[in-house]
Amino acid sequence: LIQQESFAPLVKQVLPAVVNISVTQKTGSQEMSGEENIVPFPDFPNSPFNQFLHRFFNQQGQGGERHFFQYPGGQVKRIALGSGFIVDPKGYVVTNNHVVGDAASVQVILQNGHKYRAKIIGRDPKTDLAVLKIAAEKPLPHVEFGDSSAAQIGDWVMAIGNPFGLGGTV
Repeated sequence: LIQQESFAPLVKQVLPAVVNISVTQKTGSQEMSGEENIVPFPDFPNSPFNQFLHRFFNQQGQGGERHFFQYPGGQVKRIALGSGFIVDPKGYVVTNNHVVGDAASVQVILQNGHKYRAKIIGRDPKTDLAVLKIAAEKPLPHVEFGDSSAAQIGDWVMAIGNPFGLGGTV
């Protein structure tokens, strides 16, 4: 058995290109205004994570940005969060198609805290991929696509992201 070296150098290299995607979604045929149509985070009394989830979503609201969920048949303003990767120094970002959903507006937040409005360049529901473009003042840190045909069963893999705006997770 070969002892694996630290993943720290790889994380240090890749993490600056990991972004948080914040999406304000469309709410049907009419645009929502005000909080009268907003439903707060639901209660999950049987879940051991209930207290954590409420604390997390309440803390998110302290900065002026609140996160809500859309219920079936309801007209609810919703802010969705997800991860993405900068794949080109000119500001092209890849994320999941389901993250951008029915976006009314998309914001990309870099690891250094810089925020950019993003334009959806393309989407593919079948592969669940979307490409965004942000206008940065200077070249951005980025990752390059690898060759998946070189991967073998038993190779080490790593997942890096920024789910729920929690910061880079590995």
